Amino acid sequence: MLKLAGAGLVILSCGFLGIGLAQAYFERPRQLRTLSAALKMLETEIVFGATPLPLALARIGGRLEEPVALLFRVSARLLQEERGITAAEAWEGGLEVLRDKGSLTPGDLDILRILGQGLGVSGREDQAKNLELARQHLHRQQAAAEEDANRQGRMWRTLGFLLGAAVTLLMY
Repeated sequence: MLKLAGAGLVILSCGFLGIGLAQAYFERPRQLRTLSAALKMLETEIVFGATPLPLALARIGGRLEEPVALLFRVSARLLQEERGITAAEAWEGGLEVLRDKGSLTPGDLDILRILGQGLGVSGREDQAKNLELARQHLHRQQAAAEEDANRQGRMWRTLGFLLGAAVTLLMY
């Protein structure tokens, strides 16, 4: 009976480890969806609200969930507190925090980095076009990330339980 309980614990432990690894694959598409929605909000703030960039970034950062909110909050804080910093430099500071705390790939971050280079340096219409273009690129990344999450996530969940079963068989 004790062996059976131990075997069950090993299988469950490895299974939950696999589920945890799979969860990381599902986090990236969620963050890309949130970013896409945030860029649409930023477009609305800039084009229709004529809101100054630091205030727009702060408002959007207050409406989002972590870690995507950090990009907007850190960028807003840098623009408000640092003298002589450009919007691109503030955006880059926010991207560094998002890179460390988020699940985005370098390709995802490059899209955002290119967008940041045009923030605050052109008219509202040009910024709206840049934001729309970035959202389209993020949407393609999101589709690829969802496909990857479905494939890799299922694989890691299954491998976790199979590894637990294999370890159990080797132990007994």
